[in-house]
Amino acid sequence: MRIAQWVLAVAMMTAAHADDSSAMLKAGSIVFTRNTPVRMAAEDLYVSPTAVRIRFEFDNPTSRDVETLVAFPLPDISTWDFAETPIGTITDDARNFIGFKAVVDGKAVAVTVEQRAFIKNKDVTAQLVAAGAVINPVADGGYDKLAKLPKEKKKALIAAGLAEGDGVDEFYPKWTVQTKFYWTQKFPAKKKVVIEHAYQPVTGQSFFTTAEHKRAEKNMFGDLDYCIDERTWATLAARTGANTASSDGTRLMTTYETSYILSTAGNWQGPIGKFHLTLDKLKPDNVLSLCWDGELKKTGATTFEFSKENFAPKRDIVMVVFENAAPQ
Repeated sequence: MRIAQWVLAVAMMTAAHADDSSAMLKAGSIVFTRNTPVRMAAEDLYVSPTAVRIRFEFDNPTSRDVETLVAFPLPDISTWDFAETPIGTITDDARNFIGFKAVVDGKAVAVTVEQRAFIKNKDVTAQLVAAGAVINPVADGGYDKLAKLPKEKKKALIAAGLAEGDGVDEFYPKWTVQTKFYWTQKFPAKKKVVIEHAYQPVTGQSFFTTAEHKRAEKNMFGDLDYCIDERTWATLAARTGANTASSDGTRLMTTYETSYILSTAGNWQGPIGKFHLTLDKLKPDNVLSLCWDGELKKTGATTFEFSKENFAPKRDIVMVVFENAAPQ
């Protein structure tokens, strides 16, 4: 499991600090389930560690109405990975664990929710339902509910390859949960349709310090997803105390890792007509870093923005926000 690769100092932390780490999951946007002549005229995207908001304008330039399924796939959940490892920010709703909401032309959308479980691309949902097992155990105490299954049902799931353990003291699920929302959307001929949606990203949290890291290690850090430049690295070094005679740089910073899948095509025609991005680090003293193809302009105490016409994204948004940790 990929747990916060950017936490370079995790091996030096105390067990109490390590227990506070949680994993990020990648999510993206809506997709069409088939190719259509519909064009994305505009996209306005806001991303922060606590919220993702998107406003689309879709244009149907043809002389006929187009109707298609619009889907929003939630991040996959590996029940094996999270059996003993904290996940990032989620809600208590096992089916809508990122609080997804959608609006079309100003009216809330009634969406259908589909949640299924898979083992190596084999659908095992029916077996889990028959056993009374929780499909998505990461929310609302689901792992405790699995642990309370009758012994014979747990052993049956183990025998079927859906879990590991002895069925008494140990029971570790192995399936992957796939959840998607979808609805049927009509795009009238020669008209625009505005689709807005919002959700809470599964932001991972851990700790960072520059202590005992050489320049080569810094370069390795920068070569991940965050492209930390010299100025940003100097700021982080100062915040962790690496630049002072009385400190060895071991002061911790809290780090928040958030991702948005931007590069995947949505089955609409051509590039995005007008694209606008806002990134928000939430607090003025926080430090934001990510790799980005283009100029991000600082537009407020916490915000950075980017705009481009006929935009064809080739890179996902994977950003890290550093925050001064509270005094211990």
